Amino acid sequence: MTPSLALIHTQFGPYHLARLRSLRAHYPGPVYAIQLADQEALRDWTVDADADLITVATGTLESLSPGAIAQSLVQQLDRLRPDALVIAGYHHPAMRAAFTWARRQGAKTVLLSDSQGRDRPRNPLLEALKGAWLRRHCDAALVAGSRAAAYVEQLGLPSDRLWRGYDVVDNGQFSTPLSLPEVNPHFLYVGRLSPEKNLRRFLQAYDRYRQQAEAIAWDLVMVGSGPQEAELQTLAQQLDLTVHWAGFQQLADLPAYYRAAAALVLPSLSEPWGLVVNEAMAAGLPILASTQCGCVPDLVFPGINGALFSPWDVEQLADVLLRFSQRSPCQRQQMGQASQGLIAHYTPDHWAIALTDCVLFVLGDRRPERP
Repeated sequence: MTPSLALIHTQFGPYHLARLRSLRAHYPGPVYAIQLADQEALRDWTVDADADLITVATGTLESLSPGAIAQSLVQQLDRLRPDALVIAGYHHPAMRAAFTWARRQGAKTVLLSDSQGRDRPRNPLLEALKGAWLRRHCDAALVAGSRAAAYVEQLGLPSDRLWRGYDVVDNGQFSTPLSLPEVNPHFLYVGRLSPEKNLRRFLQAYDRYRQQAEAIAWDLVMVGSGPQEAELQTLAQQLDLTVHWAGFQQLADLPAYYRAAAALVLPSLSEPWGLVVNEAMAAGLPILASTQCGCVPDLVFPGINGALFSPWDVEQLADVLLRFSQRSPCQRQQMGQASQGLIAHYTPDHWAIALTDCVLFVLGDRRPERP
């Protein structure tokens, strides 16, 4: 019988379900999809009720006892007895309990990670302890891209145990015939309204851009919600900016926002990857991104499909906005086409193929064949 696999997330959202469907189509054995809870405080996802998930605890993850969740997860693993565990991160105690269970039972483990070393301060002692723990508990990893691979390798996992392609979306959900807005092109932001997204500086840069562009300045649409929402709206009023606040939108409603925009702007100070970049590229948008975003070495190429800027430099971001808005519709369309070409291999199927190869490799059934 083909070895079984348990895929463990804190919660399955739309992105995870698209990947899960592909994994079940590609992996030759049973796939158990386990979520720690059916809700998370930072997410308000609407998900398919028929996704065949195993839910460890009902309620909001942050309000539940981590110890109780860990104990219940171990009970589920004792019942299922998977041969391999694919675990999304190790921050939550239940995830670490899953790694420990696998080590004791002789099961293999694959870490899913998009963490990078450069987007936040790191304590050398804690990093050393983390690396020692990872080397002891983890057999391989599926990481997001080059920065995530470098970080996990820095922690001590050998490069021949790393596969890439973790952060993907269902490109088909966002792909549309390429066409630029005929009237009122605008910049688009999609994401949480929270400090790590650097949105105060973004609004300040947008203000300076409008002063320079004057009557031909583009509008700005902000999609998302979060703890800074009222603060940012107040700042926009103080700067006398007309910003269109769209609020939180479910995944199914996002394609219309991408379709109407001329470019996505992601100004984050801390961004492990940036799945909204995948979405926007699949929709045929150029990308204006902070150099702190984990995806930029792999997905954003200045002058080809977008531009990069320092998240701390308001003047530089204002100049990027101005220069991009001065490009011709034909130039912008070419950049959008480049985005679609670059993102074409970042799909749930490619994710499932890479993960299947990784799992079968650690189980000893296959030599690595990285796509």
